[in-house]
Amino acid sequence: MHQHCHHIYHTIVCLFRGKAHKIDLPVKLLAGSMVIVLLALSACNMPRKSATKTVSAAGMIYTAAAQTLEAELDTATSMAAIASSTPQPSLTPEIAETPSPTETEDVEEEDEDDYDYEGQPPAPPPPPTAVPCDHATYIKDVSYPDNTELAAGTTFVKTWRIKNTGACTWSEDYAVVFMGGDEMDTPSSVSMPHTVHPGETVDISVDLLAPSSPGTYRAEYKLRSDTNQVFGIGGNKAFWVQIKVTAATGLLLDFIANAKSAEWSSGLGSPPGTELEFDGAEDSVEGVAKIMDGVKLEDGSTSGKVLLTFPKHESNGYIMGVYEEYTVQKGDHFKARLGFMLSGDTCSGGDVYFQLAYKDDDGYHLIKKWNQTCNGGQTPVDVNLSDFKGRTIRFALLVTANGDPTNDWAIWNSPRIEHP
Repeated sequence: MHQHCHHIYHTIVCLFRGKAHKIDLPVKLLAGSMVIVLLALSACNMPRKSATKTVSAAGMIYTAAAQTLEAELDTATSMAAIASSTPQPSLTPEIAETPSPTETEDVEEEDEDDYDYEGQPPAPPPPPTAVPCDHATYIKDVSYPDNTELAAGTTFVKTWRIKNTGACTWSEDYAVVFMGGDEMDTPSSVSMPHTVHPGETVDISVDLLAPSSPGTYRAEYKLRSDTNQVFGIGGNKAFWVQIKVTAATGLLLDFIANAKSAEWSSGLGSPPGTELEFDGAEDSVEGVAKIMDGVKLEDGSTSGKVLLTFPKHESNGYIMGVYEEYTVQKGDHFKARLGFMLSGDTCSGGDVYFQLAYKDDDGYHLIKKWNQTCNGGQTPVDVNLSDFKGRTIRFALLVTANGDPTNDWAIWNSPRIEHP
């Protein structure tokens, strides 16, 4: 019996002193089991009724062990009570959070940014680039943006808004200079309108003339400093004006309406001849150029306004009118009806050459020639002037007697240049 109790005691002591560490029991269950065991040990120590109360040395040892175990069980029971009243953490073991690969890489990248491969701080950034003295930035077109349509020969003022983004002040000795392209009657340079400090803007303007022929035209410009250094926008880029000249349509030149301002002359042979006053006497031997209205024509009709050009009263004499400059565009046409005015209800014998010509620095040049006689009708004419497109010339109306000038009452009915 004592050996059996001694075995129980030894097991309990090992359990509480950690030698039975592999036994995995809840604290409450373990405490309850200890109470039962304690009762069993108490039973082991209970004396028999017939035994005397003599305690051996071994009994004393067991008694001391039991008291020690009782104290330890009391402690365990107290701890179990405390544990039962205190919220218990989950029995699932906590797993330490491992940074994601991205977070780890971010940390490593930050470390690499802060230090070089030798563990030294990175070199300081380079100093900012110095602002150049002369530097300009385009802001906008104030007038006539790209591809504005204009009629031929239109005068206009192009204006740009430019900002001084350099370190130097633009004085009035700075200028806008023409760099190339279509001149459009542009000046070679235009002075800066006023002083422009760094960071300020300025409106720069040039006076221009739209070309005489339809098409797209572009002129380019830059700025020039007071030390004759040429610079553009954003460094060295040009700024420009670009327009589209549209073709004029309808009646472009009325030879009757402009007859008075033409230069008239008469003579023999080749021009130039003798100056002739416009709207002179109809019977002048030098010939006559004047506007007639409501007269009878050879076809029996009554005219509106027509241009009478009677040549010099000599065989093969002529009369000519040279008009002011006109710039021809592609598609222009000269049109008229050619005939004779009746004089005394007749134009019998009338025989002339009607001629369309032009004058330039080299003299007079024939464009077209028609022989017309008094035959009871008017001859319509239509000349395509596209071969002269873009040229500014002075047209001339010329009538020459084919022999005897008697009854050469030659008229130009509705002479004009028009664009369909």
